[in-house]
Order: sequence, then structure tokens, then C-alpha cells
Amino acid sequence: MRVFSSLLFFLFLIAPAFADQLIIEPDMGRKPILEAIHNAKHSIKLVMYGFTDEALLNALIQKKIKSQTIKIILEENPYKAEDENKKAIAKLNANYVPWQGSIPPHSLIHQKTLLIDDNIAIIMTFNFTRSAFDKQTRNFGLIIDDAKRVNKIAALFSADWNHLPTNHKTTDILVSPDNSRESLNTLLQQAKLSIRIYAQDVNDFKIIGTLAKAAKKGVKIEILTSKKIRKKQASYLTKAGIRTRHSQDYYIHAKVFILDNQKAVIGSNN
Repeated sequence: MRVFSSLLFFLFLIAPAFADQLIIEPDMGRKPILEAIHNAKHSIKLVMYGFTDEALLNALIQKKIKSQTIKIILEENPYKAEDENKKAIAKLNANYVPWQGSIPPHSLIHQKTLLIDDNIAIIMTFNFTRSAFDKQTRNFGLIIDDAKRVNKIAALFSADWNHLPTNHKTTDILVSPDNSRESLNTLLQQAKLSIRIYAQDVNDFKIIGTLAKAAKKGVKIEILTSKKIRKKQASYLTKAGIRTRHSQDYYIHAKVFILDNQKAVIGSNN
């Protein structure tokens, strides 16, 4: 996958008013994902960073046993957790489930996307790990069935599976490193009244600079994080009039931007 510096691949989705359905974790648990897998008729394509949850793994393997097409792109060596996916990989191999562990030339796969029959896509901020469902960790997912956007996501999967280059430009889907920083910056600049952010961490100075400029123009900005923002960035944000808060109730693993209460960006991009 990809990132701003060609390290990670992130997928963001902007959610207009189609039949999108929001997944809220830990409130809804595994049920939405298990139901999606169970309802698949012929194919499942998954891109995932961390995979340790046995219930989800077994559900996918059962679909393979029933002769459905399963393709999985799974980070082979997660950063600072190199052995995290080893058991899942061993079980995929034992059951002859096709999978890939890298997308050259990118260094890590960070995307969390599930495609069902190429007509439903689920964009997630959470990994397929036990901690995503069993702990007080705040995450979201978005289930979409709009053919135009699903087809774009399916095309990206096909390119990554076949190790073909991409140069994604359209802003209804944000893809790193293709267009994510530029498009997100543009969206933030368009906010008129408010920007609310769930963020595991905040340290990208270009995004921070855009937020500061917006705040100085009167846009109300609130950031909820999983840990205290680094002193230098926190001081800069505070001086610009941006409110930041470290959640006491949840570990914030979500990555969400809410603009003017009318548009939201959700995905795996910190």
C-alpha cells in the first residue's frame, strides 16, 4: 500500500447521502463484519493490517471451503509487531486461501477494506484484531453500496493484487500516497463553521498548519486523541485556538474528520 512518504497505504472515504451504514465500535462488535462475510455470494476481497481475530478468520476460511473466491492482502510484518499476523498467515496457508503480504514498492499495508461480491465495500478504521472488539477502543466503519465508489475501490484492490501502479485523483475516495494529503488539505480549507477530528495521533505539520489557519478564520476545531499530543504540536494548536482533548474513556483508534456537520472522511489514515 502507500502513504505520504510511500510507506503506508491508506484509504479514506467521503460519505455522501447514499445507503451508507455506519459501524460503531466497540458498541456493535463483530456482528456487522460476520454478517457481511456470511452474506457473500461468490467473492470476498480483504485488505488488512492486523489480523488476530479467530472468529473473523474462521468465517473467511469457511467461505473458502464452500468454494467462494477469497483474496486477502495482509501486512506480513506489522510495524513493531512483526509476529502479530503469523498465526493467521499459517491458517490461511493451511486452508489454501490466496493471500499476499506486500505491495511493492510500498513498505507497509495499513488499509482496512472489505469487498463483498464487488458490490459492497466496508471501509474501516479498525483491524481484525481481538482488541478492536474486546476493549474500550473507539473505531468506526462505513458500509457502502454505491456502485461508482465500490467499483473504484475494487479497481484499487485489483491494481494492488496485481502489483500495478495507481495514480488515483478523484476526491470521493482518498488514497495515499496518490492524493490523500492534497485532497484532505483542500477539504479542511473548505470548512466554514467546524471541524471535529478523531485521531490516534496528530503530528503532520502540513495538516496542522491548515487546521491552524482555519481556526484563525473562525472555524471551530476540536480534536479528540488517544494520547496527549506532542508538546510542540499541542502548543501550536492551542495558540491557534484549537481545542484538543485526550479521551479518558476510550483508546481513540478511529481516524475521522467531520466538516461542518455535513461531510465526513473516514479511513485508516492517521
